[in-house]
Amino acid sequence: MPTTEFKQAIHLLRGGETDKGLQLLETAKCPEHKRNIAKAEIAYYRDDLKNAMYYDEHSLAADSQWYDPLIVNHHLRAYVYAAKQTGSISRAKEFLDYYVAQKRQEYGYGAVKPFEDIYLNAMRRLNGQKTTDSPKKVKIITDETTVILDTHNCTDEEAVRIISTSLHYMWNVVETEKVLNIYEKYADRITLDDHHLWAARNYIKLHDDSRAETALMRYARVWHPTEDFTVMPMKVFVFKDILKYWTPVLKERILKLNKMHNAIHNA
Repeated sequence: MPTTEFKQAIHLLRGGETDKGLQLLETAKCPEHKRNIAKAEIAYYRDDLKNAMYYDEHSLAADSQWYDPLIVNHHLRAYVYAAKQTGSISRAKEFLDYYVAQKRQEYGYGAVKPFEDIYLNAMRRLNGQKTTDSPKKVKIITDETTVILDTHNCTDEEAVRIISTSLHYMWNVVETEKVLNIYEKYADRITLDDHHLWAARNYIKLHDDSRAETALMRYARVWHPTEDFTVMPMKVFVFKDILKYWTPVLKERILKLNKMHNAIHNA
């Protein structure tokens, strides 16, 4: 069980008090992989990429000890990004070989395929090859589209739910300006992070930096941890277009953002 000291450290990190949180985390009693995952996430946001890789190398092989498999996926995306940025391709390949070897030892050769899929796509990214899990590219749709959304007799909560569901079918299909107008009308009440990421990517494509940053801040505000050791929203590392836009100033804003309002159940 995590100690009170560990919980306090995570609370501080999620709350934007990064230096205090890291200092407390160093002495907190907890499994080492949990400490390293938290430190890796902070390091990625601080562009301390070589240390971020080190922390991931000393934590990801313990992935069978937590619930959410997307943590591995998002961290390996960040890890490959860091390897490319720092010219550490051979180091990354060596770690990925080790990672899969550990999984084979843990589960047996025939049961390692989910890990191999993640591993193979990470290797393909390192080699600049086509992957099988890349997200859809953003398309700017200019053809006029008719959209009918009946929310007149709905409560505000019902209207937000209808809009959130409908947006799933609009991105890359409906006229981009129209979709973004619908998104903006309800954006501050939309709790699904995918829509904020879609909006940010559309704004980046349209070279609207101000609205892209606003959408990414909304994404950070609705982020919630799925494990007791995750401290930063890592899904952004899935998207190349966001990573090209990702600025130190924006990352620092998200680091300092109080994200505890969505983390109470894991505090």
